[in-house]
Amino acid sequence: MLFGLRSFTTIILLLLFSIPSTYFPAIFAMSPAFEPQAISDQRNDWIQTFGNDTTNLKSNYTDLLEVDYLSDGKTLKATLWLGSDSQNALIYDQPSRSVSYGMLIKIGSYNINTGFNGADYNYYIESVNGTWSEYLYQLASTGSQILLDSKTNYTEPFGGPNIGPGYVKLNLNLSSVDSPSKYGILFYSTESSNTSEVSDFTDWVGVPSSSMTMVTSPKDIVIGQGDELLVPANILSTFSNNVTELSFNRGSNDAGSEYNSSGLHVSVERIQPPLFKINVSPQTPIGIYTIPFTASLFIETTIESEGASSTHNEIEFNNPQLEKSKEYPTYGYVTNPSMNLTVTVTPPISYNEKFKEFWSIYGQPISIIAGGFAGGFASLVFAKFRKTDEQSKDTKS
Repeated sequence: MLFGLRSFTTIILLLLFSIPSTYFPAIFAMSPAFEPQAISDQRNDWIQTFGNDTTNLKSNYTDLLEVDYLSDGKTLKATLWLGSDSQNALIYDQPSRSVSYGMLIKIGSYNINTGFNGADYNYYIESVNGTWSEYLYQLASTGSQILLDSKTNYTEPFGGPNIGPGYVKLNLNLSSVDSPSKYGILFYSTESSNTSEVSDFTDWVGVPSSSMTMVTSPKDIVIGQGDELLVPANILSTFSNNVTELSFNRGSNDAGSEYNSSGLHVSVERIQPPLFKINVSPQTPIGIYTIPFTASLFIETTIESEGASSTHNEIEFNNPQLEKSKEYPTYGYVTNPSMNLTVTVTPPISYNEKFKEFWSIYGQPISIIAGGFAGGFASLVFAKFRKTDEQSKDTKS
């Protein structure tokens, strides 16, 4: 029995080692899992993405109000909440109109130009003449696309598990897009006639959404009672370090650019790059203070290549459906509402301690400068004596 178990284990190991290493990422890779997130979207904010006629378009069935999304690391699940809560689904059965709901996926870092307008994949479901189909395309900057997966002409009744009054549910198998460790998503809905098309887009959001860190100078912020300190910082995420907003969380539904508690006053002096100003009154109690704030960073899915001689608009697209959607947004924001600035308040620093601190920082440069000055002064004195001595010898001769 023991021999049989060892033999079985040996066979399994041999099989694993016989698999090319390039296959291991596909076997073991998993995208990050995260709790439900939400994106709010304005009502009636369609973009004309094709044609110039909006007659009978811009219905509540394609007006995005909010998108809730989450992932277990294997599947990205999203619920698109729509402006319509009516049971009347005639829009899906009209032969002259098509409706689609989907998401664009940007793989990896935002500072790498790949895909079309930064989007590497387009996943969507579409209703044409009352029949639903599902598609996943890989996109290229040239306008080409590859159909990776499809499910055509399947039955999805209105009011079913995925499509109903006021909602549409999307489920993307992340292994079909190579289980990315970091990616961006943009959700959209589209409504089109034979000659025109309108779309409703959310901003781009990053996954993992709260992957944001802050480094301050100094790393540990220590300030004495009655003192003032300027603290520069660098806030960055997987996708960006372009800070667009900083606000302190002062209480329920209350935020601003200043924080004040127990005589500890912190203000935002500059947003990009971040600079905090800290004032501590002589009466501020000694201790460690944790100051919560929210940071938002700007992200963009495309970057301008140096020496680029053409733009996306100049490319001859070989897929008319992709050309229709070339005006989708290429920007968004990543926000972390739970960052902290930690400040340690100590007793007032004595004169001797201040002098020691000053000398530890500036003592060496001062010594070098003073040494150079003394050396230069000594050279001048010796030169003066030499000149006087030479003049005395000339006089005697």
